[in-house]
Amino acid sequence: MAKFINYERLIYENENGGAIEFSVGSDFYVNVSKDVNGIADVRNTLYTSSSMGQHGETFISQKINSRDIDIVGVINRKDKDNMLTLRRAMQKILNPELKATLTYIYGDFVKVIDVKVDNAPVFKRGAVLEQFTVQFSCPSPFWRDQQETKKDIASWIGSFYFPLEIPIDEGIQFGYREPSVIVDVYNEGDVDTGMRVAFKAIGTVENPLLLNINTGEFIQVNATLVAGDTVVVNTDYGSKGATLTRGGVESDYFRYIDVDSTFMQLKIGDNVFRYNASSGLDQLEVSIYYSPKYLGV
Repeated sequence: MAKFINYERLIYENENGGAIEFSVGSDFYVNVSKDVNGIADVRNTLYTSSSMGQHGETFISQKINSRDIDIVGVINRKDKDNMLTLRRAMQKILNPELKATLTYIYGDFVKVIDVKVDNAPVFKRGAVLEQFTVQFSCPSPFWRDQQETKKDIASWIGSFYFPLEIPIDEGIQFGYREPSVIVDVYNEGDVDTGMRVAFKAIGTVENPLLLNINTGEFIQVNATLVAGDTVVVNTDYGSKGATLTRGGVESDYFRYIDVDSTFMQLKIGDNVFRYNASSGLDQLEVSIYYSPKYLGV
């Protein structure tokens, strides 16, 4: 039986797989609730206007700013050789050149955020232990779930299982098609979020479309897909685009997106979608992938 860890942990991992745990149980000792700033709060900027004689201001818009996370701790080794080894490991892993994530873990609660090392570790010799300060910058200030959420609108449901008995003269059904063309995608996050829409053709499909029933917005691919094709449309800020995967080869497909299409976001709460196509509707499978975004942990 796995041992339950009942203290907060922050785990930094760079794109090369190098990782450091900051917690009260780590060689890099950090009391997350006391020694870490920036994981729970966000800064908001308001844009307003004011006219002569107007009392107060008129609200125009707002934006949530990037996030800064500061970590203060100690290298939990008194002997100098081990301390220097850990300090060097820290300097190597916390490389500002590498993409990285910071994962917050407390029991079963796990959230992830993309980070960049703002300042490499600053070390200061304390009375007994080596102290360190690490500063991260998060251009996107939102935490997200560790695993992306997938919602199928149209797909095939397997019905093949063991032990297997095939009735004589009747055969067996290996799967059946999900009949619904409508799905409710629930965004439990704190803000709107982008998504990836995957149109997969199991036969010939013309002009596949995804419609937001609530808003009337849609995404349409003006092309004919053949069996095995998958078009993925990404609506997330900073990653907007479309790709086609055919025969294992991926290519840009942005020019085939209808000009009236909207790179729509998932609103907080319910988002009701349906799919369609000019022809070949029964040959189309549609899946939506998304990660709810949270303001803090």
